[in-house]
Amino acid sequence: MALSWGLVAIISTARNVVRAQRELFSATSQADISYWVWDAPTRLAATMRANPRIADAELRLTYVTRWRAGGSWMDIELVGLDDFSQVRLNQFELLKGRYPSAGEVLLEISDSRAAGVEVGDEITYRDQGGRERALKVSGISASPSYLSSSITKVAVGYVPATFLRRLMNISGNNQLLIKLHDPRDAQAVARYVDRLLRQQGLQAGTPEIRQPDEFPGKRELDALIVVMFIFSALGLVLSSLLVINTLSASVAEQIGEIAILKALGATRRQVLFIYLLEALAYGLLGTPLGILAGAVGGWRLLAWIGSLGNAAVRFRLAPEGMLLGLGVGLGVSLLAGLVPALQGMRVSIREALESYGIRSDYGEEWLDRQLQRLRHLPPLAAQALRNPSRRRTRTLLTLGVIALSTAAFLGATATRDSVNSAIADIYTTYYADAWTWLNRSVSTQFEESFLAVEGVYAAEGWVIANGIVKLAEARLWGLPADSTLYRQVMREGRWFRPDEPEAVVLSAELAEDQEVRVGERVVVQANGRSRTLTVVGIAVDNTIFLGGTLAGKAFIPRATLARLLGQEDGVNLFALGIASRERKVADEILASVERKFRAYGPGVQPVYAEIESAREASRLLTLGLAAMVVIVALVGALGILNTLTLNVTERRREIAVMRAVGATNAALLLSFLTEGLALGSLGWLIGLALGYPAGRLFAAQLSRVLFTLPFVLSARAILASIAFTLGLAVISSLGPALGAAHTPASAGLRYE
Repeated sequence: MALSWGLVAIISTARNVVRAQRELFSATSQADISYWVWDAPTRLAATMRANPRIADAELRLTYVTRWRAGGSWMDIELVGLDDFSQVRLNQFELLKGRYPSAGEVLLEISDSRAAGVEVGDEITYRDQGGRERALKVSGISASPSYLSSSITKVAVGYVPATFLRRLMNISGNNQLLIKLHDPRDAQAVARYVDRLLRQQGLQAGTPEIRQPDEFPGKRELDALIVVMFIFSALGLVLSSLLVINTLSASVAEQIGEIAILKALGATRRQVLFIYLLEALAYGLLGTPLGILAGAVGGWRLLAWIGSLGNAAVRFRLAPEGMLLGLGVGLGVSLLAGLVPALQGMRVSIREALESYGIRSDYGEEWLDRQLQRLRHLPPLAAQALRNPSRRRTRTLLTLGVIALSTAAFLGATATRDSVNSAIADIYTTYYADAWTWLNRSVSTQFEESFLAVEGVYAAEGWVIANGIVKLAEARLWGLPADSTLYRQVMREGRWFRPDEPEAVVLSAELAEDQEVRVGERVVVQANGRSRTLTVVGIAVDNTIFLGGTLAGKAFIPRATLARLLGQEDGVNLFALGIASRERKVADEILASVERKFRAYGPGVQPVYAEIESAREASRLLTLGLAAMVVIVALVGALGILNTLTLNVTERRREIAVMRAVGATNAALLLSFLTEGLALGSLGWLIGLALGYPAGRLFAAQLSRVLFTLPFVLSARAILASIAFTLGLAVISSLGPALGAAHTPASAGLRYE
């Protein structure tokens, strides 16, 4: 049963992801708070551990540069460790090879797979001067603290800390990791660390605080589970229609047996019980298969999710999911079987003895008369088009299955197109083509220096940090009021003006989450400080949501956010407008930026890489939609196959008569294929009417867990649905049609 499959897969996957997250964070000592610091001494970690709220602390180095292994240049974060045997936080597993020594790197497994690099191979990286250097791969690791580079587009490699200190020309460290006894103390500990860092004169960024119940990609996983629930509900309806159709055919075919049973004294209740037992038998056969399919599907889905998080996640079948799948599978079978069982119970002996497949009033109703006018068609084709009206109930149920399958296909296709359209629209929010960040704050006057690089036509210093808006964690963006590299799309209110230092614009999702309206005042907290600002507008900006965990964005005047962070007028992130977003051109221009500002240790991020990352993050949802469509297609195919097989069985005598008057194999094959196509065409028309609201429903449900999706139903999707439905009809009709074509006249005349 499709519903059992969906319930088992959904519940087991959700339970396993929550369990795996908890176990991984415990087993690998994931940090609760991380800071960027500049040239922090090693003794700082011991000072941190002295705080009773801090369970552990560790210092390390990170350096972002470009690398390649024979292909195109990509980003890589090199992580420097003093002692690989004593890693305390954000631990990783050595899968192959050994820990690196001088001139070597331990590469993440997702990077190894993507670049085709193995132990002993060499990779090329750029140093601070832009010169190309080589590192030998000493081993392969798996780090659950990093997402797969297929999503982030940033590789991760571990190197000796001494190597990075020479490369960066510092004697200390630039990353502080903190593990708490109780994650609820995060804000209090962050304030303590901010004060301590200021007292020691250490330059630091804003803290990144891990939310215990959040993890990167959670929104996408939630969206997938929503899709699976919707399709499971659809599976319930389709499975019910299949059971009703099959048992109705069984009642129609066994009408003579019903008459004999009643003549021998069988009661109505006994006849009802017989067909309910048959429905239960279908449930007992189908539900275990559905549970098995759900277990396999959940296992494969979990394995893929684990690979995106660089972790091997053990699958456990959720008992509640299995019991629910069993109960619903059997319950749906019985409830669906009740309709034909009642139909069989009500058949009288007289009706049973007089019945023979075709209705006694066939040809008298309006539809029958209209179908009889199809005289310009070849006789067998006309007969194929008239045949569905002979078994009205069966035909209507089959049309329902086909229509729902078509609607599901259209809804899934429209949802996929809506997600892709949303991603494309998201990155039109930026007129910036790339970003670069420096290892220390500089004046906004530094913008002029970037314009001296060939290919850079615009540069703006931005301030970005994580903070708290009202009660939600959000990304704070400090922008110039007259920014030319950020496109303001306002839902309500307006953008802040240059003379409004106390103004803030919230993203729509953040405003809805915190129930904030234009004109209200909100408290914004960052870096241990707080400020009350007036909301002057609500903007549409969804760029934070693909793969992210924050509630939204708050746009603040650049100088206001810099002061809130204690940076005065300093910035270390610059948005750049460059000559082209095309990969090769963008890479060349950004390489020039890295060379010119090598003394500042610049990192670069082109927009094309973010778009690729966003599409990869949505891939989980896209593949889930594809899988659900395949399942619905199978159910739809079974519906058509079931109906035509029953039709062929019931019409063996007719087939024998047609053979006796000269019908060829090809003519019989064409007749039943035409009947299947007629059912498919009518089902497609109904499904087209249902597909639009189905797509709207899918998009609305996903908008609740992702971000606002613009509904897109393209002409291409409609054409694809025609091919899907008619292809399904032809493939499903082929078996029964071939069976009819190969039925000899003698077998048909002997059939009872």
